[in-house]
Amino acid sequence: MIPRLLEKHVVSDLVKDSQAIIVLGARQVGKTTLVKDIRQQISDEKTRVLYLDCDIDEQRNVINTTSIAVLGQLLKDVDLLFIDEAQHLTDPGRTVKVIHDHLPDVRVLVTGSSSLDLQNKMSDAMTGRTFEFRLFPLSFNEVLADQEISTQSNPLLEKQAADALLPSILTYGLYPAVYTEGDPIRKQRLLVELTKKYLFKDVLTYRGVQNSQAIQDLARALAYQIGSEVNENELAKRLGIDAKTVASYIDILEKAFVLVRLPAYSNPNNLRREIGGKYKVFFVDLGIRNALIGDFNPANIRNDMGELWENFLLIERMKTYANKNQQLVHYNFWRSYDGAEVDYVEKPYDKPLSAYEFKYGNGGLKRGAYSFTNAYQTKVNLVNQDNYLDFLRGDGH
Repeated sequence: MIPRLLEKHVVSDLVKDSQAIIVLGARQVGKTTLVKDIRQQISDEKTRVLYLDCDIDEQRNVINTTSIAVLGQLLKDVDLLFIDEAQHLTDPGRTVKVIHDHLPDVRVLVTGSSSLDLQNKMSDAMTGRTFEFRLFPLSFNEVLADQEISTQSNPLLEKQAADALLPSILTYGLYPAVYTEGDPIRKQRLLVELTKKYLFKDVLTYRGVQNSQAIQDLARALAYQIGSEVNENELAKRLGIDAKTVASYIDILEKAFVLVRLPAYSNPNNLRREIGGKYKVFFVDLGIRNALIGDFNPANIRNDMGELWENFLLIERMKTYANKNQQLVHYNFWRSYDGAEVDYVEKPYDKPLSAYEFKYGNGGLKRGAYSFTNAYQTKVNLVNQDNYLDFLRGDGH
């Protein structure tokens, strides 16, 4: 197992706090492995643990109740309760609420592969009673740390290792089973199967999806335009559905951890000069994106390297914050009406505004960087193949 950086934060809250812990993430990103590792880490002779996998009928039926009598009997000798894939429960929010309110000595960790159902089912009942974490596929920082090369002892070796890993990751992404598979053909087969059997499993069973082919076609269309502003009307015409359905399906794909939206940044004082209400889309995993468009060509012969690079940097930056349990961050891009643009703008709640331009090849900052600096007195940082590791770690910014 490649150690997950999020684990220490989950363990800390699970052990010290009275809140129920929710870990959300797409199927196959490693939630079950994480839970089992946490179980092994914190279990001892005095700690009694119950693990239930709600993908399994018999185990789901054991916990699928809101009866205090039944739950009290089930958990009378339990200190830690792990409920895996809790979205399959009829009413997970009320179940966990009963445990939280009436069995306070039982600590609860819940996982779910779809925020579509789990958050909807838990939000009302569990308001103020939960801490939520998001588990992404493996991060570049995690797989690089697994190479056992210390930044402090030899930064040059670490950079060489990172550069060696990069082409495969830009092509096949970082789902754990895909990353650890050494055969490129098997990587491709795994990604195709992952996309068909797991990725859309939660999406296509969601009640808001009435046209399964349309949402898959939409995902494929969006995969071709990562890094570009989304035109919902144009997509609707191309796919033969209405714009409201496009907007709804994009929201579903985001909640199912297929993609993320990057909205435009604007300041109320500059609304006449900046676009607002626009957004771009990026894929949570580049392997899934490349599987959707059927392109697993090596990085050095692709014509979409700029888009892959931008997607890679943005998502890895989000993983960095998630893995540090820093969730209060606003992510944006910026563009003015006269065409000046900055690739990425972020605002953590406890830090000043910062801005970045991404370059895979040679070249310096574009004019948009200077326009942004003039408007916000904020320097735009260039992120390229020379310094991307600093950006992914959050060093110096």
